[in-house]
Amino acid sequence: MSELGVRLKTAREEAGFSLDELQQRTKIQKRYLQAIEEGDFSKMPGEFYARAFVKRYCEAVGLQPDLIFEEHENELPKPKAEKQDLPPRTEKDKTASRPGKRKSKMASLVPSIVVLLFLIGIIAGVWFVQQGGTGDNDAVSRDEQQNSPSVEITDDLNNENEDGEDNNAEENNNNNENNENNEDNENGENNANNDNNENESEEQDLAAEDVDGSTTTYSLSQADDFTIDLEFTADSWINISNADDEDLHESTHSDGDEISFDFSGESEIIFNIGNTYGTEIYVNDELLEYERDDTDHQYIVIQYEESS
Repeated sequence: MSELGVRLKTAREEAGFSLDELQQRTKIQKRYLQAIEEGDFSKMPGEFYARAFVKRYCEAVGLQPDLIFEEHENELPKPKAEKQDLPPRTEKDKTASRPGKRKSKMASLVPSIVVLLFLIGIIAGVWFVQQGGTGDNDAVSRDEQQNSPSVEITDDLNNENEDGEDNNAEENNNNNENNENNEDNENGENNANNDNNENESEEQDLAAEDVDGSTTTYSLSQADDFTIDLEFTADSWINISNADDEDLHESTHSDGDEISFDFSGESEIIFNIGNTYGTEIYVNDELLEYERDDTDHQYIVIQYEESS
């Protein structure tokens, strides 16, 4: 056992933690904790992760990681190459979704808008026809009055009265049709608004609840499913476990790798990610936004509350 391992194990025992309890606090598997205490870093998934796990161990037992690294530098594995500093992640829309799978709210409005424009066109057409018909009738009546003999004036007046009554009846019918069309338009708009409200109410809520060091806890609600898609744009080691500390997945992935999981039966999922700069997490096709962009090794906890 190395001097570093003895010092860490002593600090753990003084803090009253067993290896199982320390595993719960650090989210680091027990076999890696034992390897750290034994000074056998060859069991780690990589040299960089060995230093990250030692740092997490120190924080859990109350030691200062920087001081430990300085005093035991010769015992810690040295990375073969310094990790390149990456620029901070640019701000992304919190509701951004996987390209090609985004759901546009405007798409649900298109059918309603088309129906509304169609009804407006019908109403406008009826109005123009009505106005044109009235004007032609008036012109014909005036010509007949001017060209007809005086003996036919009485008949023309009677015809005009009858035409006026017919026109009034036609206008009343048109007004009734317009009122019915307006009611249909209002009902269509109300139905469209109700559909939009239902869609908005059914949209899942994925929000960051707490940030504690390198651990960020998110809550997922108003979702019938809990599916995860991971896309890797760089080399990254990742471990996934549930609320019972059961390991669900552990591997080192490369640029271009994609993996998917269905965690609908789980209440909590913990991601131990070695390189968040090269790892994208999609929750039900919604891109999870990392709250911290100043560190690559992070723990992401998602607590799932199934919608009723």
